[in-house]
Amino acid sequence: MNENITKPLGFGAILDQTFRIIKSNFKPLFMITFFVMVPIFALQSLILSLTGRDLIVSGDPGQNLIEQLITGADSVVNTTIQEDLISAFVNLLILFATPILAGAITWAVKYARDGKDLLAKEMIIKTLPRYWPLLGSTLLFGLITFALLLPCFIIIGLTSVTFMFVDPIFGFGIMMLFSLGIFIGLGLLLTKWSLYLPAVLFDEVAPGLSKSWRLTKKQTWKFFGLFIVLFIITTIISSILQLPLIFLGNSVLFQLLTKVISLITSIVFTVGYAVMYLDASVRQEGTDLKEMIKEYEVTEES
Repeated sequence: MNENITKPLGFGAILDQTFRIIKSNFKPLFMITFFVMVPIFALQSLILSLTGRDLIVSGDPGQNLIEQLITGADSVVNTTIQEDLISAFVNLLILFATPILAGAITWAVKYARDGKDLLAKEMIIKTLPRYWPLLGSTLLFGLITFALLLPCFIIIGLTSVTFMFVDPIFGFGIMMLFSLGIFIGLGLLLTKWSLYLPAVLFDEVAPGLSKSWRLTKKQTWKFFGLFIVLFIITTIISSILQLPLIFLGNSVLFQLLTKVISLITSIVFTVGYAVMYLDASVRQEGTDLKEMIKEYEVTEES
């Protein structure tokens, strides 16, 4: 995998390298997610079992296929307050584990690009010294995202309601236009900051937003498009794999298998994310080198 790693990659080449790395190193990548996330999922399964949740199938086994499908889908959508609190607690644990997962996979991608052998435990251990800066930067990025999204939602809502009183069709059109503009504008802005995590991991800068801003220079649209494509790919994979699980209802097994599927999709997205950062670093190093040569030539002439 170390061929041409010093050459900047195009849009398609980044996607191609992403899936080649996953194909060649799926086992260690999956083991990274397994070691980091499975203890959390096991804890969730234990709590759900103790609260009386059905273990394998949630529903009446005497129902026909259509009735089981409807009952299963309904039990997944309609949850109790207790179930929502458990989900919130698990999501909080996942938030604290995400920096380790993303950092370890990023290290694994770097090793794969360099042609080195990678071990799951070694990648996790290499990430741990930077855990707190990674977590702090992630929380800051989340707060910035929330602070940007909240007023945008308020503006869209108020504007849409105002125009819908005049003309519902026109109001809907204005809402869609505003939503598209905000999606693109905020998407591009957040993309420029999005490479903060590998910057904190490798360059030991925190929160890494300014480093990310420099790395995404002249590549923002490309990375924005890549994030959209990776999101679509992971959503399709997740939907296809999760669809048969509806027959299990909202059982413990359903929750566990859903989380395992999320591990697979997280590998795809995070590997692509890491390849983007490493490609941006190659480009930045090339740009810095050109600037140094240019400055040297100017100095020599003077």
